[in-house]
Formats: sequence, C-alpha cells, structure tokens
Amino acid sequence: MAIMKNMQKKRLVLDIGSSAIRLCELSQTKTGYQLTKYFQREVLIEPDAEQVDRTAIRAEALRKLLKEAKVRSRRAVFGVPGQSVFVRNRQLPPVPEHKLTQIVRYEVQQQIPFALDQIALDYGVLDRTEAGGYDVLMAAIKVDVVEKHLDVLRNAKVAVDTVDICPMAAYNWLKHAGEFEDENECVALVDLGASTTDIVVERGGKLRFTRSLNVGGNDITSAISSGFGVGFAEAEKLKRERGFAPTGDPQRDGKGGQVIGGVLSGLVRDISQSFRYFRSQPGGGPVSRVVLTGGGACLRNVVPYLQRELGMEVRIAQPLAGLAIGPGAQSVSERPEQASVVLGLALRTREPVALALNLIPPRVREAAVRKEQAVYWAMSVATLGLIMASVIPITAAQNRNVDQEIRSLEEAIKIYDPELVANPRQAPEAAAELERARGQVTSLQNRAVRLDNERLDRINWLEKFQEINRARPEGRNVWVRTVTATTISTGGQQQVGGRQAGAAVGGWQSSGFSGLGPAGGQAGRLGAAAAVRRPKPNGLEIVGYGLTPEAVTSFVANLRQSGAFGDVRLDDAYVRKVPISAMGPGGTGTPNPYEQEVTAFRVLVRFADPAAEVPATAQAQTEGAESA
Repeated sequence: MAIMKNMQKKRLVLDIGSSAIRLCELSQTKTGYQLTKYFQREVLIEPDAEQVDRTAIRAEALRKLLKEAKVRSRRAVFGVPGQSVFVRNRQLPPVPEHKLTQIVRYEVQQQIPFALDQIALDYGVLDRTEAGGYDVLMAAIKVDVVEKHLDVLRNAKVAVDTVDICPMAAYNWLKHAGEFEDENECVALVDLGASTTDIVVERGGKLRFTRSLNVGGNDITSAISSGFGVGFAEAEKLKRERGFAPTGDPQRDGKGGQVIGGVLSGLVRDISQSFRYFRSQPGGGPVSRVVLTGGGACLRNVVPYLQRELGMEVRIAQPLAGLAIGPGAQSVSERPEQASVVLGLALRTREPVALALNLIPPRVREAAVRKEQAVYWAMSVATLGLIMASVIPITAAQNRNVDQEIRSLEEAIKIYDPELVANPRQAPEAAAELERARGQVTSLQNRAVRLDNERLDRINWLEKFQEINRARPEGRNVWVRTVTATTISTGGQQQVGGRQAGAAVGGWQSSGFSGLGPAGGQAGRLGAAAAVRRPKPNGLEIVGYGLTPEAVTSFVANLRQSGAFGDVRLDDAYVRKVPISAMGPGGTGTPNPYEQEVTAFRVLVRFADPAAEVPATAQAQTEGAESA
C-alpha cells in the first residue's frame, strides 16, 4: 500500500482529462484548507484522432496552462482514468501484514494475462474481517498505458511523483467534504466524464465497489454530430449551450432530446446493472442515493432524468463545501462539479486520504531511487571537498607562521658579533641570549617538520571517493550505501576485550571507526601503561547494492584496475539477494519472491602504501587499551 511520503511537499497537481486539463493548489489555514490556485484549459480532441496527435494536443495545452499558472514545482501528482485500471475487492486470509504484497501480486497475476514486470500495481486495506483477515482493494494497470499519459508530462518537461486513479481521487475528496457522512447509507458516486462514467459505491463507511463504463459526454457529442450533420466541435458547442436530458414529453424534447436520450438510456441501463451486480455480491446491498460529479453533471435536466429512471435520490455533489476559495481560484465556482478529481489529487499532498494508491511504473520508481542515490553521493563528495578545502588552508597558514618566526630569529642571531659568540666567557649574557635564540629556532624547526609530515601524511579522502565513484559500472547500476574508514591488519580473527575485533575477509582483519582522520588524544589506560594512540586508517569498508551480481563483480574489478588501492577484497559471505525495498529507509530485507531483488555486497580496500599496514597484534593492543 502506498505510503504518504510526499505529504506537505510542494507538488504540481494535475487532472489531465479527455476534454480539459485542470490544475489546483491547496494551502493550510487555521480553519481548514484554502484553494489558492485553480486553472482549467479546455482540450477538444476528435474521437478518431491518432494517439500521437492526442498526446501533442494535451502537451501543448499543458505547457500553456503551466505558463499561465506560473507554477515552480515540476513533480506532478496526476490521475489515470478508471477505465484503464483493473480494480478488484478481495478478502484475504489472516496472514502477517508483510506478506500482503506477495498475496496481492499472486491474486492479480491469476486474473490478468500480463507478466508482473509489465504492470504497475498497488493495494489498499479497506477493513479487517471478523476472522482477522483483510478486506483489500487491488489495482493494476499496464505500464505502456501509463507511459502514454507520462508522454504528455514529459513533453511539457514535468516529472511524475504519484499516479492516482481519477474516480478514487474524486471519492477521497468527496469523503473529506462530507458527502458520505451517514455510514448507514449505501451511496454511489457517479462521475460523468467525457469518455467514461465511473461508479464508486460506499457502504458502511467503506468503499465496497467500483466500475467504469465506456459511456461519457463525448458519446452525446458524437450523437448530436451524427443526428444534426455538424462537426464534432459544433456539436460540442450545441450540447453545452442548448443540450438537455429528456423530460419525458416527446413534443417538448424534440429531436435534440431524442438524440441525447438515446445515449442516456444506455448509460442508465449500465448503471442499473452495476447496482444489481453489487447488491448480489457478499457485503453488497441496495444503493439508496446517487451523488453526481464530473462534466456530464452540467447537462441540463440530468438530475431529474436520472432520479426518474433510477428510482432513487440523485443530487449533484458539493465539492466546495467547507473550502475557502482564494482570489486566484474564483473560477472554480463556475463549474464546481468538475473539480472533485483535481481536489482529491491535491488532498494527497496535504494529509492521508481514505484510499492512497500509486500506480507509478516500477521503472520510473527505480529511476527515482537511483537519482536519490546519485544526489546523496554527489552531496557526500561535495561535503568532503569542502572539509578538505577548509583544513588545507589552516595547515598552510600554520607552516607560513612558523617559517616567518624562524626567519625573524635567524635575523636576530646575525646581529651578534661572531667573536663574542666564539668567546662566551667574554660576553656571558650575550652568549646566553644566543643560546636561548638557538633553542627557539630548533624548536620551531622541529614543529615545522612535524606539521609538514602531518600534511604529507594526510589521506586525500576526496581522491579516494572519486575513485570509488569512477569504479561504478556504466549505467550506474551499483549504489554505495556506506563508506567507512577502517584499520586493516593481516592475520586471523582476534578476540579483543571479549568481542570480535571486526569482520575478517580473506585473511584481513577490519575494525572500522567513525571519522575520516586519525583519532588522537587520550584513549584510556591499560594498567599503568600510557594512553595508546589509535592507528591511522589504512583502508575503507564499502557497503552497497548492485542491480545484478555481474554489476558487483564489475565494480570490484574496476576498483582493482584503478591503481588507487593496493588491494581489494570482496566479502563473499556478505553477498546476498535482498528486495529492492531494503535499499530505502526502514527496509527490512524480508524475502519476497514477487519483488525485484538487488545484490548486497561488502568490499574492503587497502591503500596502496604497504607501510600503512598495521600488524594484527599492534591493532589488538590498541583496541584492548581503548576498551579497557
């Protein structure tokens, strides 16, 4: 089930429908939500238009809308039509919650003729059964269907964040707005769209049924076009300006009422059949009320017509109830029944919703994970570079100060008469002063040598990080999770202070510690012995993931060929398959045969300078002294 990671984050909210594109923005106020932005741009597409033309028309309309709205965010929350989504309610047995994903994948696989790598799926737990099981709503869509919608976003240079389902978004908002307050009712939301009509039924306060019908406002437009011999655009204009649902009086309805009535009668038949089917299902019941939304709800006389034909209460939804309307969103009041979907999409950016599904394709999700890993890596390297840039000037400044003091003292020494210096008994005071100056010079020279040695001895961590990054195979299908400075010693496993002194890899002993420089200072005492300084790190421990075992092998080979390290060893005992979810925060690594897996690895690299190697006994003494 989707997790609301993007709550309270700035997102571009878009409802890309068959006949219009809508954009909105919600903001939090002390009394609730305010609609601060609302824009709508009509999109007229002929029914027989090619897919490439449909995409181009919508993309152009979206570009103009974004320019008009002056939005900055380019990560979008949008919805796909319910018609293109496989949706089913299922009751699952009592199982550990972490196994639900596996069971849902199995159930979906049994009912659709596509491989799991060709679909995007998600699910939501609607309720718990009396037996401890789960009442689940499952949703799946073919990846290539989503890609057609994503092409519109890409052409407008917009990235995707969440792929919702339009009727679910409308349901989430109307539930938030209080349209389903009475839990004793069985209420149906009927969303009359341009190309489809979506039905969502709630009973007992829970979503129980959903279905999409292949009838919509465009069918009425096409019927008017055929009946009156006009083009599609002219027929659409006639429908909006003069169209109405039949009144039941043939003389009053005329030809227009007859043409529109032919389409609406078929729609009523499909709605009635859907209600009867829901009533026959376990947990179903008779629908007592219908709430209308969508562009089709704007048709004149549609409420009395449906009320008469369905034999139940029908009314138009009130999506703006309790919502403050800002100056930049006043246009929403002209056709509020069309705003339910985009408001439901916007609600997902502000709070948890009744049903949070995300049908984002796995490829897009993996690309987002890779991008986050790349950004993290780049920021880590940049941070290390800034640290190095701040440390090196300090060392250089210290060396300059010492050199200046030495030169000043040498000049002072030269003023003494060489003969007096040669005969100190003749000038005891001058000789003592000279000796003191010489001592200062010697002390400063020693200090300069020590500073210079520390500078030369400093490890160039930025260079090491760059070499590791360059060793990642082409395609960047290896992700580095942690890089730890470590002291590598040769020899077998050592017991130090009652614990293992790190993990052994190929005869090496590694003991990682925080920080990238030698940790000097007091480290404790062992009996009467003086404090022991921790050895300088002579290697790195690299932990990460590879998309395939071959990617890990290639990464290790590239590290060896780089010449930046003396030796590289892969910890074979650590290499294992883990689910891709284990890469993210809070990943458990729980095996799941239906989830894509990656290869976890651990590598030890030792620096090229063999003199930096620390004998195992010396390291054991150091570790023992610090743990005492």
